[in-house]
Amino acid sequence: MSDMRLERLKAIIEAYGAHAARWPEAEREAALACLDAHPEAQAWLAEARGLDDMMEAVKVVDQARAEDDQPLFEVAVERFAADFAPARNVISFPVRPRPAPVSRSIFWSAGIAAAACLAGAVLGVNLSLMGLSDLRVTSVLEQVAMIDGGN
Repeated sequence: MSDMRLERLKAIIEAYGAHAARWPEAEREAALACLDAHPEAQAWLAEARGLDDMMEAVKVVDQARAEDDQPLFEVAVERFAADFAPARNVISFPVRPRPAPVSRSIFWSAGIAAAACLAGAVLGVNLSLMGLSDLRVTSVLEQVAMIDGGN
């Protein structure tokens, strides 16, 4: 069975993982020969190796939690922080620092400033309307005086 197709090799890697010892014994030699003959299959192997490492991390974490009830995150970081390499198709995003907490005095200050702005706007509108009504009264009185003066 030395003429294995790439589709079968990919199916074996996806089903059994990156370690050749887990592959079916009857197809192992043909799969290794196919892997050597086709360099593009190395990417599949690298992806499966990353998945195997993550599954192993979960297994180790579960065992560690059962033994001494360590937090999940700490065990995973200790086990794989030094030698973990992400796959090529993984997008990583920078971690932003958490903003400092905002004190309540800032909210009070903003509220007072907004109230002062609103009060100033209301006062300005009222004063302008008063000035406008005075102007209208004066205009009406002048018109009445002109009418009376003409007679």
